[in-house]
Amino acid sequence: MQPNLQTVFEPEAASAVPEESHLLQAKAFLDRWRNRRKRPAALGAAETVPAAITLPENVLRHYRNFAWVIYEQRVVMLVLVFLAATTGWVWVVALRLEHKPPVVIRAPASLKEAAAAFYGMTDISYDQLVFFLHGCLPLLYTVDDGGHPLLPLAEGLIAPAIYEEAEKRLNTDAKEVAANHMTQSLTLTGISDVVADTRSARAAAYVRGYVTVTVGHDSTTIFPWRAQVVLQANPVSRLNPYPFYLAEFTAKVGPDALAWDRTHSSALNP
Repeated sequence: MQPNLQTVFEPEAASAVPEESHLLQAKAFLDRWRNRRKRPAALGAAETVPAAITLPENVLRHYRNFAWVIYEQRVVMLVLVFLAATTGWVWVVALRLEHKPPVVIRAPASLKEAAAAFYGMTDISYDQLVFFLHGCLPLLYTVDDGGHPLLPLAEGLIAPAIYEEAEKRLNTDAKEVAANHMTQSLTLTGISDVVADTRSARAAAYVRGYVTVTVGHDSTTIFPWRAQVVLQANPVSRLNPYPFYLAEFTAKVGPDALAWDRTHSSALNP
């Protein structure tokens, strides 16, 4: 029994359809390539060209995927161009700055820096200096009708010559002070023109204040007071808890004290 030719060749005929379509596509591509330099067809021939061609679904899907890849490549290309331009700009700026001389702008000192420059002294504390003067200098002027009981507290804090001069000054009018129940006290109002010398461990300052004198507990007189002092820095220990020692002391009371301010600019602008 001979086999049915239709049943034998049906699969081959079915599989020949895709091969035939591929051949037609290749033939059409070759024709377009050969006729790429020829003149376009006449106008009458355009009537035979169909207005639209329906693409197969698989071709249309492949075209859509390929079209999206083109847009994606364009976006990537734009990003790469932007990065390349930015890199080039950075290199150009770096090369220009390499040969450009630096410009130094000195800003004014801040309030904290100005205060540190005015009050700060190497190995000498401004706060300790002020505290020492407020505790030491009033002892040289404190007097009441019982004498000067606070002056002995200044021993060891001031030079012997300064102590002897203060004691002599307070004892001069001791009888009148006791008879009239007089009192005298010194109040400091400002310390300026502080200068420190770390090599000699000394510091100088200009001190301002006033002396208050009362008579009979009902009459009060205030006199301006100014002084120039030189302090010797001392290492603080158990034997000597005070950081300074009053080495030199010059004071003026009354109109002479106000005239002394003219030689100190900081005293005129406290």
